[in-house]
Amino acid sequence: MTSDADTRSLPSWRSEPGATSGSFQGEGHRSDVSIFVVDMPPDKGPKLHRHPYSETFVLLAGSGRFRLDGLEVEAAAGDIVVAPAEAAHGFTAIGPENLRLVAIHAAPTMETAWLE
Repeated sequence: MTSDADTRSLPSWRSEPGATSGSFQGEGHRSDVSIFVVDMPPDKGPKLHRHPYSETFVLLAGSGRFRLDGLEVEAAAGDIVVAPAEAAHGFTAIGPENLRLVAIHAAPTMETAWLE
């Protein structure tokens, strides 16, 4: 017996085959979350911004410096950083290797207000 899931192609976070960064918006896929998959070189990262929902960062490799409502925290592979809803936040990869993480947005559609 074939299920409905077996007959559809699966969504991907990759913007093109082989990409190491990308995103997925849950809307249209019956998902209540959206994600970014990040593979960022040292000294790069998104500027200060906020969302009307929480964002949870799961660090897979490397390390980063996160700004959360005026506080700074350094995190490394294996750590989880949570930016609560409406918290001003951003991060920078601090090397020496690329920062690899999954950023989970608690919403089916991503909404970002840039502050810088």
